Amino acid sequence: MKIRGIASEDWQQVKTIYQLGINTGIATFETAPPETYNDWITKLDLDNTFVAEENSLILGWVTLSKVSNRCVYEGVGEISIYIHPDHKRKKVGARLYSHLEENAKEKGYWTIQAQLFTENAASKSFFENRGFRQVGIREKIGKLDNEWIDNYLYEKHFN
Repeated sequence: MKIRGIASEDWQQVKTIYQLGINTGIATFETAPPETYNDWITKLDLDNTFVAEENSLILGWVTLSKVSNRCVYEGVGEISIYIHPDHKRKKVGARLYSHLEENAKEKGYWTIQAQLFTENAASKSFFENRGFRQVGIREKIGKLDNEWIDNYLYEKHFN
């Protein structure tokens, strides 16, 4: 398995993995992935967007996006990580996250935050196992299928 920066040619496989995550109902408020790669990357830090690849197959992806345009928060990013269901429990997420964390530190980030549905026990465990701490629960932060959803807010500091 190789971890590398994302390329536009990866979009169809990345989009499929994103849709599979959306289909779970516990991964995101999004109801469909963006139509195009360019639509998707507009909010991302491309220096911190990676895929895990094996034999030309994308197994998963991870992104970091700035939480604010204000300079005081320039070192704070929000992580998104999605793994193809066929490749879960194979250390794909762990490898992607480790790569992202090291790169983010080099690029000047000092905090990574994660927001996750309170129903998403696997993500909760994943982030806690990587040293993230829960800093709160954001009650009724958004609606999905006309149901209010609560989110955990997790963070990890580097300095």
